[in-house]
Amino acid sequence: MRQNHFTTGMLIAAVLVCLAGSMVSGKSLKAPPGLFKDLNDEIVADAIIINGKQLFIDDYIIEELKGAEKVLNQPTKDPANPLIVPDRPWEPPGLNRGAVMYDKQEKIYKMWYVFYSDATERQFLCYATSPDGIAWQKPLINQKDRSNVIPGLSASNPPCVFKDPAETAPRRRYKMLYGDNPDRTAKTYSTNAAYSPDGIHWTPEPSNPIIPFSDTLSCPFRDPRTRRYVAYLRYGPPNTRIVSRIESRDFIHWSPKVTIFSTRTKMDRPFATIHYGMKIMPYEGIYLGLLEAYHGETIQPIPKDKEPWMDKTNEQLVFSRNGLTWLRVGRRGAIPHGELNKDLDWKKVAEQATFIPYGRHKKDWDWGSVYSFQPPLVVDDEIRIYYLGHTGRHWASYHGDKRTSGIGLARLRLDGFVSINAAAAGTMTTKKFVFIGDTLEVNANAKGGSIVVEALGADGKVIEGFSKTDCMPITTDNIQHVLKWKDKDDCHLIQARPIRLRFHLKKAKLYSFTPCIRHKHYVQSYD
Repeated sequence: MRQNHFTTGMLIAAVLVCLAGSMVSGKSLKAPPGLFKDLNDEIVADAIIINGKQLFIDDYIIEELKGAEKVLNQPTKDPANPLIVPDRPWEPPGLNRGAVMYDKQEKIYKMWYVFYSDATERQFLCYATSPDGIAWQKPLINQKDRSNVIPGLSASNPPCVFKDPAETAPRRRYKMLYGDNPDRTAKTYSTNAAYSPDGIHWTPEPSNPIIPFSDTLSCPFRDPRTRRYVAYLRYGPPNTRIVSRIESRDFIHWSPKVTIFSTRTKMDRPFATIHYGMKIMPYEGIYLGLLEAYHGETIQPIPKDKEPWMDKTNEQLVFSRNGLTWLRVGRRGAIPHGELNKDLDWKKVAEQATFIPYGRHKKDWDWGSVYSFQPPLVVDDEIRIYYLGHTGRHWASYHGDKRTSGIGLARLRLDGFVSINAAAAGTMTTKKFVFIGDTLEVNANAKGGSIVVEALGADGKVIEGFSKTDCMPITTDNIQHVLKWKDKDDCHLIQARPIRLRFHLKKAKLYSFTPCIRHKHYVQSYD
C-alpha cells in the first residue's frame, strides 16, 4: 500500500512539473494564423461553396477578366480517321451512329453502330471492340450469319446502348432505347427499351412501346446526381427536329417530354439551323451536350455560294449545371438564353460556335456531316469523342452526291472545352468562394509564358503568404499543376474562409482549377 501511495504521489508531481513547463512555454500553444476557423452563414455570406473541379464555360466562378478572354476550343480529329469503315459483305456504304464505352471490368472498348438495309427498311445493330480505342475489330457474334450483327434485333431507328453501373439484375445490366414502327408507317413510330446481360443478346421490354415517337437516336444514361435515368430524344409526334428530355426511375415509366432548346432564336437563323439530336456527358458535377446542328435542309439545287454549309450537320457544344436548363456555347463560352434574340452578328456567332466541324467540302471523308456517338469518353488526360462522318449531304441523292461513311475520333484535352486565354498579359479574378482542402491543382498550358496566383481575403486584400510574388510560377503544360506559395503546396490556411483567387496569365491558357486534399493533417490542440 505504501509503495502504491508513493507511486501516485510521484505521478501527481510529474503532472505539476509538466503543467509548469507548459505555462513557461505557453507561446508554443498559439495556433498558426488561420488554422482553426469558425464557419457559419454570416461568415460565408454570399461566397460560393465549391467542391471539385471548376471549369470556365459559364461565369459561375468568374468575377472579372482583364486582358484575358474565354475561348471555345475545338477537338482535334485523329489523323488515322476513319477508324471504322463498312468493309464487310453485309455492310452497305451507309453506316449510322450508336454508342461507345470503355468497360473497366473487361478492360476493352465496346462500340455499337448501325447500318440500314434498303431491302427490309430496317436498321441492324453491329458490335465492335478494341483494346485501345483506335484499332477496332468486328468480332463474329452472330453464328447464323457469320457476322458482327447483333442477333435477333432490328429497329426503325438507331439503338443507343449503355452499361448501367447501378443495376443489380445481371440480365438488365446493359440497357437500350431504340425506335420502332411495327406497321412500317410513320403513325406508329415509338421508342422501345431492351435489356441484355452482355450487350450482345437482347430481350425487349414486355410493355413496349414506352415512349411516344422519336425517329432519331435516343440517348439514355443514368444520371449520377439524381440517380434517375435520363434520355434526350426528338420531340413528337409529329416528327419535329427539336431536342426534348425525359426521365425515369425504372427505365419503363418515363416523364412527359420537355423541350430544352428552341429554334426560334436569332442564333439559328443565319444558317437555317434545326436541332437533329443531342448526346450528353455528365462531367465534374455539370453536364455537357453535343448538339447536332443541321443547317439549311433542302432537296432543291443548292447555289454554289451556299454549298459549303447547306444540308450539312456539324456539332455545337451546350452546357448545363442542373441537366434541365441548358445554354448554347459560343466562342466566348456559354450564352445566356436571354441574349439569344439580341441584335448581334449572329452569323459570326453561329460560325464560331462550331465545336466539331464537318470536313472540307468534297475533299475530306466527313465533308457532309458529323454525328457524335453517345457518350464522349474520358481516357487518361483526354476526352475522346467518337463520331459518324459522311461524304455527301443529308439528302445526298437529290444533290447527286456519292455518299460513303465511316466512324472517326476527335480528341480534346481534359477540361479543354473553354479556356481562359491571355495572348500577352491578363488576369482572371474569381468570385468569392469557400473550399475545404489543402491543395489547389491547376490545369493550364503556360509553356512559353507563365501563370502566378494570389489569394485575396473577403476584404479584397492579399492574404499574407499568398501573394503573387510568393507564388511559384507555372511555366509548363500540365493538367495537374500544384500551386505553391513560398515553395509550399499546403494551402489549408486559406480553406474554410471566403477568398478570391486572382490568376495572372502571360501567354498562357487556363482550363480549370481544383481544390484537393493531398496531405495528412495531424495537429495538436491549441489554446
